[in-house]
Amino acid sequence: MITKEAIDSALTAHSLWKKRLQEAIEKGRSEFKVEEVKKDNACQFGKWLYSLPDADKKSGEFENIRNLHAEFHKTAASILELGLSSRKEEALKRLEHGGDYGRITGKLVLALNDWKNNL
Repeated sequence: MITKEAIDSALTAHSLWKKRLQEAIEKGRSEFKVEEVKKDNACQFGKWLYSLPDADKKSGEFENIRNLHAEFHKTAASILELGLSSRKEEALKRLEHGGDYGRITGKLVLALNDWKNNL
């Protein structure tokens, strides 16, 4: 079932990723594996999203959120991979304001807030 609390939880959880990525880039290591970060169904929100009843999955909002969430994870994984390699400057550029991370995060946050407001 779609709830405002679940959406708020997703917003909070995904907001932590920027700090995690910054730390990984600075330290050159992370507790997270690139292949795990890439999965959009492994985080708490992804598990919840994919477990929604079929009736909820038929909405256009669901499909948009699912796609944006998957893109978020691919982007975060890509930045993590760069940060753990010798391409730290490129990782930081993609993470900074106006970069890939901010673009996809902004879209996901807007879509989640719209979904929540339409409940």
